[in-house]
Amino acid sequence: MDNRVFLAQCDTYEQAESAVGRVLAAFGGAETILAGRKRVLVKPNLIMPKKPDAAATTHPAVVAAVCAAFVKAGADVSIIDSTGGPHNKAVLKMLYSRCGMEDAAKRSGVVLCYDTGSRTVETPDGRVIKKVTLLAPVLDAEMVVSVGKVKTHGMMSMTGCMKNLFGCIPGLGKPNLHRKYPDRKEFAGMLVDVCEYIKPGFAVLDGVWGMEGAGPTGGDPKHLRVIAGGFNPYALDLAQCHLMGLRRDSVYTIAEAASRGLAPDDPEKLMWLGDNPERFRTQFLPAIKHKNDAVPEILNNCVGCGDCKRICPQKCIAIEDKKAVVDGKNCIRCYCCHEFCPAKAISLG
Repeated sequence: MDNRVFLAQCDTYEQAESAVGRVLAAFGGAETILAGRKRVLVKPNLIMPKKPDAAATTHPAVVAAVCAAFVKAGADVSIIDSTGGPHNKAVLKMLYSRCGMEDAAKRSGVVLCYDTGSRTVETPDGRVIKKVTLLAPVLDAEMVVSVGKVKTHGMMSMTGCMKNLFGCIPGLGKPNLHRKYPDRKEFAGMLVDVCEYIKPGFAVLDGVWGMEGAGPTGGDPKHLRVIAGGFNPYALDLAQCHLMGLRRDSVYTIAEAASRGLAPDDPEKLMWLGDNPERFRTQFLPAIKHKNDAVPEILNNCVGCGDCKRICPQKCIAIEDKKAVVDGKNCIRCYCCHEFCPAKAISLG
């Protein structure tokens, strides 16, 4: 296992190109990382159409810097993602535009992927899932680069470079998997299975501004001032957990990766490269303050848009008198409703 994690201080996104350059250089540079591969797919975290300064999505400056480096090294690069809603060209157009990806693609000389095709593949080595449907461009790429975002997460405690690859599952396939694997540990195992099948060639983490509190979409920006990278997305997530001050036993994806020998079980066993990690250590507020089995609470600022009802895999949310109502008995605590509420009108306790 490769336990190297490189940290580059990056106080503002104007410094992203320099910081990403430092990260890639520590691993031999983009050409060495490519190892002869040409078709590269860059996968940022674009969970929903949010402006970059909301800190819910990977910042376009980081995406552009990563893309430009691989283009310069001779790769054909494209950017792709899929939200938890319908996966079609109209949705992608809005997503890319709102999240700043159109600008990132233009600046770096890459293309935005609008191929909405998908294929179902066998995952014989998977411990939890033996068959999964993935975006066709992901399956056709020679190398996938995960460009994650530092954020807290209601169900998984945090999101990062490994969970970012859940976005390689098209649209409404995501809530279907939440319904199939409601247990958090089992869901974490499924995420690791997906990551192991995709096997990203490299991972970069946008931690210049992260999100704390009601993540992954409704929290508050927090200045962490770092861009990190490495070959091992699990090692990078372990490093992220350490920098965020989160309890490792609350992040089931890290525990699952460690149990499979894919990453250490302790950040002290990582090979820290670059800037001193103590420079960036802080304490992020968790997404759930009290207990991890809280039923989502609908707040008074609910506008009754119905997005939560549409995304709920259990179909246990109704709109009554222009306000969402949650059936707590059937709720599986996946918190998809919380993730996709545009009004930040859902609390997790």
